[in-house]
Amino acid sequence: MILRYFLVVISLCFLGILSSQNTYPIILIHGFLGWGRDEMAGYYYWGGKTDLETELKSAGYEVYTVSVGPISPNWDRAIEAFYQIKGGQVDYGNEKAEKYDIIQRPAGKNYPGFYPQWDEEHPVHLIGHSQGGSTAKMLEVLLQNSIPGEDSPLLSNVSTGWISSVTTISTPHNGTTLVPLMLDVFPFALNLAPWFGGIENEKIDDLYSFDLEHWNLEKLPNESIKEYYARIAQSPVSNEKNLCTWDLSIAGAVEFNNSYHADKNVYYFSIPTFSTVKKKNKPTHKPDKKMSFHLWPTGMLIGNDENVPDSSWYENDGICNTVSMTKIGDVNMPPYSGTAEKGSWVVMPRLNFDHQAIIGHNVSKVEREGLIVLYNNHCQLLYSLK
Repeated sequence: MILRYFLVVISLCFLGILSSQNTYPIILIHGFLGWGRDEMAGYYYWGGKTDLETELKSAGYEVYTVSVGPISPNWDRAIEAFYQIKGGQVDYGNEKAEKYDIIQRPAGKNYPGFYPQWDEEHPVHLIGHSQGGSTAKMLEVLLQNSIPGEDSPLLSNVSTGWISSVTTISTPHNGTTLVPLMLDVFPFALNLAPWFGGIENEKIDDLYSFDLEHWNLEKLPNESIKEYYARIAQSPVSNEKNLCTWDLSIAGAVEFNNSYHADKNVYYFSIPTFSTVKKKNKPTHKPDKKMSFHLWPTGMLIGNDENVPDSSWYENDGICNTVSMTKIGDVNMPPYSGTAEKGSWVVMPRLNFDHQAIIGHNVSKVEREGLIVLYNNHCQLLYSLK
């Protein structure tokens, strides 16, 4: 399957390989529970034991990796991505600050910018894995619209033409059925995360940060542990719409998709992944031999869920339903034909990788090398776009 992807991309993009049509920066956006380049002691979200950003840079591409809230909603994540790319003080918006009493402009989130010249004359390519793809789409929406009553550079202006392309990898455009399953099985999981996110520990923050400073989660100097946890328990951050839970659910995806429209000036690519097989004489699915063992429980849950919209939702990559990667709402993405067209989502050849293997986790050396080729080829495709 991965060989087929190589052959398709290489053959269809041969002319682009000879001479690039653009050299716009490529921005990598991580998904749920992801982390930045300075976290996890040198184990990279994009590449695992291999630094994918460095690999792509060595191949001649300008690449940057953003680090956004790992359990935050796409609104917060998109705003954080914007200021990391463009530079400036993160501003979550007047309306959100007033509604939830958050720190609107956290002191620790003022960035020099990877690409300060970012504008309609200097656009970027966005590549998002999992929720990172949804975050890229939210960033699109925020750039395309000005919001009355806001005064931040992002939210108060209409900024068209700033994005050349959006590529999503393993992104559940219509949500994932894993969300309700996990909330039923582990209803406390996401509620605990903000508590850990608020504990001040420099060593932990260096290893992994929840990026929730704007919710006033830090323990106050004279606050007892009991008082601290009582305050956090009452914090609006526990509301499902203030974490990623809602955005990743089917209902949340429907709400977003109802207001989302592809930009006629942007190229769109979706790369779907799968790592299950249909059971004999049954519509349900089970993990295949390529799925990492630690994803088997979730792969089994999704593949046997009785509450799926229809049987096409059983196939999955251990975290997300594959069908959700191939359509937005009821509209199926057409397969990529070799000629990219602006304003229309296309689906690339399906890849037999689980949700984490596609970004280089728990893979063999040979598979890792193959993934580097895959990402190089896709970046070449992006640079071939006019």
